[in-house]
Amino acid sequence: MPLVALWNTRVRAFQHVRKGTLLQVIPDDRKVIWMHCSSLGEFEQGRPVWEGMKNIYPEAYFLLSFFSRSGYDRQKNNITSDQVVCLPLDTRSHARNWMDLVHPDLILWVKYDFWFHYWQEAHRRQIPVVLFAARFRPDQFLTRSWARPFRELILKARMIAVQDQDCLDILRQWGYTQPLLAGDPRIDRVLKIASSPAHDPWIEAFTAGQKTVVCGSVWDEDVNILRQAMHSEIMTGWRWILAPHDLSEERIQRILDLCGPVVVRYTAAGDREPGEVQVMVLDTIGMLNQVYRWGQIAWVGGGFGRSVHNLLEPAAYGLPVLFGPNHAKFPEAAGLIQAGGGFEVRNANELKPIMNRLNEDAYRQTAGDSARKWLDDHAGATATILAECRHILGE
Repeated sequence: MPLVALWNTRVRAFQHVRKGTLLQVIPDDRKVIWMHCSSLGEFEQGRPVWEGMKNIYPEAYFLLSFFSRSGYDRQKNNITSDQVVCLPLDTRSHARNWMDLVHPDLILWVKYDFWFHYWQEAHRRQIPVVLFAARFRPDQFLTRSWARPFRELILKARMIAVQDQDCLDILRQWGYTQPLLAGDPRIDRVLKIASSPAHDPWIEAFTAGQKTVVCGSVWDEDVNILRQAMHSEIMTGWRWILAPHDLSEERIQRILDLCGPVVVRYTAAGDREPGEVQVMVLDTIGMLNQVYRWGQIAWVGGGFGRSVHNLLEPAAYGLPVLFGPNHAKFPEAAGLIQAGGGFEVRNANELKPIMNRLNEDAYRQTAGDSARKWLDDHAGATATILAECRHILGE
């Protein structure tokens, strides 16, 4: 890595941020709760549990770690945590030194990103490990014969809370006798956000009296399909809000060029009258989960790339949710489709009849209600996980 870092800026940043790990001394006289997340998405998934633990144990020391630099950068000032760091690389010496310094009373691990030596050292010291929001799939590396040591290590966790029945069945096949079917705490998180008030004068004026499609975390492939719908007769009079996943200036400018003269970027919207604009590009970070409240239909990007992004956020506002075909890693996609609130779109030809149906007020309302009901029916994972954590800590 030092050699690669000479010409690779990402590797150089990856190393640099770890040099400052554990700048603060962990106190010996406080209960220590440590949670690890791969990146920002996993943190948002674990956040309801993290904040719930803080409410239960306000005097404890809360240490939050990330693998990715991006997750660390976005949450390094997290107010729930006493300290936020990037976890040193997974070596035996790092794991031993880490446990000596941190001496955790409870380890919370979100979803996946398994670190062999850290888990091994935790089990050697009999420190309880809780894996929650876990996802296991038949095509995952853990199913391979060479991954047996990883499987055996994971199965030593004090508690494994999974998101759905399929994951539960896989764990039982591996010999784990007491898996917990808790669900996904992200659902609790997005429902809480949706119930919180938000106010934005320009967006409210832009969407007032107008039906609006909010397109979240879009990539070029999404925009190429959506722009055909923007200019179709069936969507005449609709407003559009596009939130790019990548906020580089090059990508934002490409979207502006594709959408034509009736488009404005959010950071420059104050210079335009809302009534003069058909498309607004949301070129800021952290607003999307609130902006869905001003829409009637949602499109979530990523489904034509590696995988679809967050489908739960728009569903929490009772919006029908459209997305591309790459969603196998996210059970909520299948759940929303089955409930009648989610719609898979494979190309522009498939989008047209779906939009035609959703243009009907009654059908759109029914689909949106179905999406929200699916979330309500699957909420409650946070309380289940917190109850088990309290039991493990002897309360």
